[in-house]
Amino acid sequence: MAGIIHGRVKASSKGREPIRLTDTPTPIKYLLLEAPSENKGDVYIGGPTVASNNAPVLAKGTPREFTFRHDVKEAPGDLADFYVHFGHNEDVVNYLAITI
Repeated sequence: MAGIIHGRVKASSKGREPIRLTDTPTPIKYLLLEAPSENKGDVYIGGPTVASNNAPVLAKGTPREFTFRHDVKEAPGDLADFYVHFGHNEDVVNYLAITI
């Protein structure tokens, strides 16, 4: 049964390793990431090796959506596959996901 989960990831220090949104495998069909306008810098989205030089950027004050259309035979996404990398201490990313 589908559900909705949400959370927040916060940078604890500049230059640290990428932070995983969750350690628990969580099949999803939709993910919304949002970097508040109060952030000091951009956030980078990707896998476990995400860094500022190799990833899509989530600019402060903007959202980014990911949709997995499993109804047309596309594999569902997994929230545990998403990592974020911060350029500034104390920046955050909010997320909302629709689970399968």
